[in-house]
Amino acid sequence: MSRYTRTVTIGLLSAAWFLSPAISTANEAAGHGSGHEHGPHIVEIFLGATSADHHGTREQAGSLGASYRYAFNHTVSAGVLAEYTGGALDHWVLGVPFVFNLGQGGWQGTLMPGVELTSSHEEALFRVGLGYEFEFDGYALKPELNVDFVNGETVYVLGVSLGFRF
Repeated sequence: MSRYTRTVTIGLLSAAWFLSPAISTANEAAGHGSGHEHGPHIVEIFLGATSADHHGTREQAGSLGASYRYAFNHTVSAGVLAEYTGGALDHWVLGVPFVFNLGQGGWQGTLMPGVELTSSHEEALFRVGLGYEFEFDGYALKPELNVDFVNGETVYVLGVSLGFRF
């Protein structure tokens, strides 16, 4: 990982950590309280498929990932994500996802700065995603579509996350 990547990642994580008390205080002042139905910690396992241009042709490959997020309030959570895509694409995505609950339903939007790492290079990326979380007793399933913008290309990542709150 380059010095630039480490600096950006550490900066984003530090900003999220320093802002968390301010967000919680503002939420309590607005009368929403700080309690979470299942706790503020969210761990998700992702299984999906990635479609990207690779050496001039469109390639698809399986993707597997994991993330941890902390819910600052009902609306905003942030954390870290690692996702591996195999096959011809063979790359890692590391990022800091900011997830926003959109309204009272299960819709969630994701904005994530990050990096794509391959054996030969590393590129900055930005992910935009949309998913719908179905909550069950003790876990949640979230079908989602993410779009990564990396090095002038668009990469599509479609899959489902299995999430746990504590």
